[in-house]
Amino acid sequence: MSSRPDETFNPPSEVLLRVEHLKKYFPIRRGIVFQREVGRVHAVDDVSIELRTGETLGLVGESGCGKSTLGRCIISLLELTSGTVMFDGTDISRLSRRAVRPMLGDVQMVFQDPYASLNPGNRVGTIIADPLRI
Repeated sequence: MSSRPDETFNPPSEVLLRVEHLKKYFPIRRGIVFQREVGRVHAVDDVSIELRTGETLGLVGESGCGKSTLGRCIISLLELTSGTVMFDGTDISRLSRRAVRPMLGDVQMVFQDPYASLNPGNRVGTIIADPLRI
């Protein structure tokens, strides 16, 4: 087995977050008095993610594809339809919000708001040049 001089050995870090086969469906109900489920919206359908210590994860996709719903499920703001969420070796997917809160004290979602982050009146060149000028 040969090793090139520019290669460095990076041992695998521990898994901090493991999401397995996560599904979140929202029921569609009909009826005034006796509401019955007539269908389901498949907001997140069978997503698996593994995030190691020190890694950063960004979710990218079209509007309405389930990015925010996935994030809310991971941090227990929404109840899962099925699947598991393991955080630091603990299955948090079936715990109450109150029980999960101390475990996720350092976890946060950062939602993209392009209107708050970029001035739509500026040209692309101006937006890119601003940090270089600063």
